Amino acid sequence: MHFGTKMEIWVIGDVHGSLFTLERLLQRLPSQGRIIFLGDLVDKGRYSREVFELVTDSYETVMGNHEYLMFNYIRDALFRGEESVWSTDPRYGGRETIDSYRGHEETLLRHLELIPTLPKYLEVGEFYLTHGFGLPYYRRRREVGIELLTNRLEEPREGWEEGWESYSVTNIFGHTVYPEPLWGPNYIGIDTGCIYGGRLTAIELGSRRIVSLPLDGRDRR
Repeated sequence: MHFGTKMEIWVIGDVHGSLFTLERLLQRLPSQGRIIFLGDLVDKGRYSREVFELVTDSYETVMGNHEYLMFNYIRDALFRGEESVWSTDPRYGGRETIDSYRGHEETLLRHLELIPTLPKYLEVGEFYLTHGFGLPYYRRRREVGIELLTNRLEEPREGWEEGWESYSVTNIFGHTVYPEPLWGPNYIGIDTGCIYGGRLTAIELGSRRIVSLPLDGRDRR
């Protein structure tokens, strides 16, 4: 694949502990480019610890709702044996994250210190990067919290700002799984369900080129 000489900015969707798929995707992207993740590095897949370490050591990421859940519940589960819906309900995938940190408690504590420092959004030129669909909160982006992690385009909520459909920024978001990247007039959804057997997708902001790889067999649950 040919890349231009200008530094490219790539944004990657939800990884969910899929280490080998992520490593293969990163090999396809330019080594000198800027790479940003949309959160949900952890849970569901088997390699949450390794993915979180790789990403936070070398790249930027916003917070996802699964980092939020991990921060709130993993200490109780791993250190005190206290369960929660995150650690027991397979839909959340917390059990796999607990297993990945077992025997690596010092790494866990270091990662837990990082999570509260992760931004809930990033702005890169005309692009507004959030974990969940964040466009209806753009004017109040400095005020809202969990909404930017869990909002879905298909589930309008009370409190959405009027006129978001005509905002001049383009919201790149994850969280909601689509079979292919979702292209809207001022938004693009790029969570293509890697951990569910779909693909891990990256988009280059300037050109809007897509690189998307299927789940590596070593990451299958």
